Amino acid sequence: MHPTEWILLWCSTVIIIFCATDKSIDNPKEIFKCDIGDCDQKFVRLDLLVRHKKRHTTSYTPRNRIPSFDTVRNHTAPPNRAKVHHNAAGRHRFSHHPVTTGPHDAAILLTPESNTEPTPTSLPHSHITNRQSQSQAPWTSPIHESVPPQPPITHRQSFYGSEAPGLAEPTAMVAFDNVGYGADDQLAQSNFAAWLFDPQTSYNDFSVASLPFLEGGLESTFNNNIHYDYESLTSLSPLDDTNRHGDMLDEWITESRRQDLLCWLQLFRKKQPKYECLMPNLVQESGGDLPALNLDMIRDCLKEFWDTVSPRLPIVHQHTFSPNRCPIFLLLVMISLGAASLKSRDTTGQLKEYGAFADVIICSVRWEILTSDDSAPPVGLWVAQALLLLEFYEKLYSTRRLHERAHIYHPAFLTLLRRGSPLIGRTGSESPGEPDDTRSGRPTPTPGMALDSNTWWVRWAETESMHRVVFAAFMLDIIHAAMFGHTADMAAHEIRLPLPCDDNLWTANSPDVVRQLDANFRMYGVKQVSFLDGLKSALHGKEVRTHAFGRMIIISGLLSVSWHLSHRETHLKWLDIRGPSAETHDNWRKMLLNAFGSWKESFDVAMSDSVSDAPGHRPVPNGPINSASLLFHLAHISLHADIIDCQVYAGARRLLGRKVSTRDYTNAVKRMGAWAKQSSTRHAILHSFKLLYRVLVEPHPRRRNSPYPDSPAVQYFMRNETDPHRPWIMYYSVLVIWAFVQAVGRPPGKGFPLRASQMTQSTYARMAEYLSGVAALQDLDETTVATLHEGLPELLETMEGILEEADTELLVEARDRLGVCRDMLLGGSR
Repeated sequence: MHPTEWILLWCSTVIIIFCATDKSIDNPKEIFKCDIGDCDQKFVRLDLLVRHKKRHTTSYTPRNRIPSFDTVRNHTAPPNRAKVHHNAAGRHRFSHHPVTTGPHDAAILLTPESNTEPTPTSLPHSHITNRQSQSQAPWTSPIHESVPPQPPITHRQSFYGSEAPGLAEPTAMVAFDNVGYGADDQLAQSNFAAWLFDPQTSYNDFSVASLPFLEGGLESTFNNNIHYDYESLTSLSPLDDTNRHGDMLDEWITESRRQDLLCWLQLFRKKQPKYECLMPNLVQESGGDLPALNLDMIRDCLKEFWDTVSPRLPIVHQHTFSPNRCPIFLLLVMISLGAASLKSRDTTGQLKEYGAFADVIICSVRWEILTSDDSAPPVGLWVAQALLLLEFYEKLYSTRRLHERAHIYHPAFLTLLRRGSPLIGRTGSESPGEPDDTRSGRPTPTPGMALDSNTWWVRWAETESMHRVVFAAFMLDIIHAAMFGHTADMAAHEIRLPLPCDDNLWTANSPDVVRQLDANFRMYGVKQVSFLDGLKSALHGKEVRTHAFGRMIIISGLLSVSWHLSHRETHLKWLDIRGPSAETHDNWRKMLLNAFGSWKESFDVAMSDSVSDAPGHRPVPNGPINSASLLFHLAHISLHADIIDCQVYAGARRLLGRKVSTRDYTNAVKRMGAWAKQSSTRHAILHSFKLLYRVLVEPHPRRRNSPYPDSPAVQYFMRNETDPHRPWIMYYSVLVIWAFVQAVGRPPGKGFPLRASQMTQSTYARMAEYLSGVAALQDLDETTVATLHEGLPELLETMEGILEEADTELLVEARDRLGVCRDMLLGGSR
C-alpha cells in the first residue's frame, strides 16, 4: 500500500474513534471545578484539576512552552513566604554564588524547546528601561507566572563588562533552534566570500544549496532537540534529588579502575620497550604490582588535567564525567596530558619520569582508539575528544616524531568529523542517523519524551561537548598553521554551529544550576550567537557580545579567513591564473586588519578583569591559547611573515619531515631579501616587538630598592607556564625580528655599542629597554629600522636562556636555532 493511503486510513480511523467517543466528552460523568480564589476553571478529569491547582502555587515551574516576558511583567504573584522558607534548605548548596547584576551578554546553549516559538530578541523599550533600573536586584526566573525569586547566581569572572546589559540595541543573534539556511540562488548567497564581506546580508541569507556534498560543513551529530520537563523535575522531593545526583559523584578513581589502567600500560610497555630505561622507578614491580603508579599519582595527573590542560581544550564536561565509567582510552589520554603537564612545570626533578610514562601511552593508544567500534562515522563523542587531546599532546608536549605524526593524522581527524555530519540541509533525511546510544550503555529515549534531570543534563553536556570539539579542532587547525607553517585544512564556512555555551553553564555543578542560569539568561533576552553571524559581525567591526572562549573562536575565524585568502592568491599565481587585483587585495587585507583591531579593543574592555597575560596565573578556559594579546599579535605576524622561510633562512637543516637542501636555502635567501623591502613586513616586525614586550616586560613590576632601577623584578620562567603555545610563539617572534634585521643588514661601520647607562645593566634589563622602546611606537620609520640591530643580541641571549628549561624536542631545536642566529648576527656562519 502506498504511504499516502496508509496516512488516509489512519486519519479515518482517528475520526471514527473520535466520533464514537464524542458523546461521552459532551456529557462527562463528573465535572471538577477549581475552588482557589476567583478561578472558575472546570475540568473533566481529576488529574487535570490537580495539575491546574499547581499553577496557583509559588513552587510551580511550568514547561517552557511560550516566551512569557509580558506574562511575567503583568501577572507575577507575590511569593509564598512559607514555601520559600520550606525550600531554603534545598537552595543552600548554591549559596556560594553571590548576588550579581544581569549579564552583559553571552553566547549560551539555551534549553532547546519543544513546540515553542523563539524567545523575542528584543523587549519593549519601557520594559528594558524598567529592567535596567532594577539591575542591582537578584535575578529571578522569567519563565512563567507566579514564579518565586530564585537563588542568586553569579559569573565567576567578569566576562560581560561592568555595565548593565545593552538590551536597547541587541546584537544580531540566532537562537539554537532557529539557525536557518536560506534557499535563495543569488550569487552572494552561494558564494561564502561574497556573503561574508557584504555588510548587508545576514546568516539566513547564505545558502548552502550550491555547495558540493563533501563541502557541506560540520554540525553536531547529536540530537539537539532535548526536551526538558520542568514540571516533572520540580515535583520531585529533596530525597529524590539526592538520589539523582548520587551516581555522578564518583570523581575519585577506584582501585579496580587503576588495575584496568595498569593492564593497558603493561601492554603498551611491551610495544614500546625503548621507554623502559627512562622510567625505572615508575615501572619497578613489587609483588606483581607497580606501587609507584598508585591511586594518588593517577589522581594527581587527572587533577592537573582539569586544572591546567582542560582550560586550553575545554571539551570534556567535568561534572558529568566519570573516570570509572568513561572509555578507558579517553582516560588514558587525559592522564597522559596531566602527567606531561606536571613534568613540564616540575622544578624539583622528582617528576622527570612522568614524561616517559605519558609518551609510552600516547605512542600506542592512537591505534586502539582508531580501531574501536566508535571510531566509525558518525564518530562517537569520546573518540573525537580523545583524538583531539591526543593531537594536542603530540603537537606540543612530545618529540619531533610525534609532532609530525600529529600533523599527518590531523586531516584524517577532520575527515572523520566531516563524515559524521555533512551539512546538506536541516531535514537530516539524507544524513547519517543518530549515534547509537548503546555505545555508552544508556538507553535511547523516545523522541519527544521528557527526560529526568540527570539524563537531560548528560545529553546537554554531550551536545555541547561535541560542538566544542569542532571549535577546538578549528582553532588548533588555524593556530598551528600560523605558528608552525602547517596547512589549514578547515575553513570557516564549514562550521554551522552556535558558539559554545557560557562558561557558567559549562562549569555548573548540577542540572538545577544550569536550569536556573538558563532562566536568568532568558530573562535578559540573551540568545545564542551562531558562529558565522559572529564572524561576519566581527569582520565588519561590530562587537560580538560573548564570553572569552567565544571571542577567541571569532578571532580564530578571522585568522582563518585571512589565511585562506592569502594562500588562494599564492595558488592562483602558481597556476598562472590571474588573481584578484591589487586594489581588491589591499581592501580585504585592510578590512581584516581593522577587524583584528576592533576585536582586540572589544576583548580588552569586556575581559580586562578576568584574563591575564602573565604566566603563572590561573588558566582561563578560553581555548588553545590562553592570552588574547598573544593570539592577536600572532595573527598580525603570521599574515606577513612565513615561519618556514624564516627557519630555512636561519639555517635549519630539516623541516616538515624533509631535509633542507642548499637550493632551498638559496631560494629562501632571495625571498627574504624581497620580503624585508616590503612595507607590510614592518607591520609584522612591530607586532613581534609588541608581543614580546607584552610577555617579557609588561606583566612584571620593577624592584623599588634595586640598585639598577631599570632592571625588571621577575623574569619569564617556563616552569610557570600553563600555555604550551606561548614559548614557541615567542621564538617565532624573535626569529622574525632577527630575519628582518639580517636581511636588511647593518649600516656600514655600525656595530653593537652600549651606552654608558647600559654598562651596569643586566642583559635582561637591556633587552627590556630594547623591547620597550620599539613596542611603544605606532610605526617603524627608517631611523628605527636602522638601529634595530643594536639590542638584538641581548634579545637572542635572553630567549636562549628562557628556552634552557625546555623539555620538548621542538623547543630544544628552537633554542639551538637562536644560538645560530646570534652567531650569524655577530658575523659567524650558519
